Amino acid sequence: MGPLLARLVKRTGSIEAAEDAVSSIASTLGLVGTPETDEHLAGLALCARGESIEAVSKHLTWRDFERFCSSILRAKGYRVRENIYLRRPRAQVDVLGVSDRTSLAVDCKHWARASGRGALAGLVRAQLGRARRLHDSLDPVGPIAAVVLVAVDPGERFVEGGAVVPIFAFRDFLDSIEEHAGRLELV
Repeated sequence: MGPLLARLVKRTGSIEAAEDAVSSIASTLGLVGTPETDEHLAGLALCARGESIEAVSKHLTWRDFERFCSSILRAKGYRVRENIYLRRPRAQVDVLGVSDRTSLAVDCKHWARASGRGALAGLVRAQLGRARRLHDSLDPVGPIAAVVLVAVDPGERFVEGGAVVPIFAFRDFLDSIEEHAGRLELV
């Protein structure tokens, strides 16, 4: 049992209640056949019960962090594709969230610490490049914004046309995406 499921068991009072909470979250997100012991869904169930997203994300592996991001996008009504591989040159987009208004190419960085504006600018420039290539290679998905989702708040939110979003602010960012359109380079 992973740490988030153990925390959920403690919070709900039993393994059965925790599994029911995970199943309910999976059903709400339209995820079929997801095991009741899935850590990222246990994390979402904890968030639904008042745990902070940042505290939960600290217990996720990098892969669970990507799934967590995808699940939040799905909960906000986005259609999601994960791990999109681009060729020539080889690159990967961790998560693509598509809505009727804007699509988001999300690079999930599950770091312990951000390393300054220069490093963030490099990450954003690389993600903008991947977003451009993604836009050119997919069926029309509308404008795509580059987002770097991080586990720890780096202090910067918009760098060189892309968004740097700490996980605790991700839902609010999604709710107010139109307000940020002027700060984002849409490709």
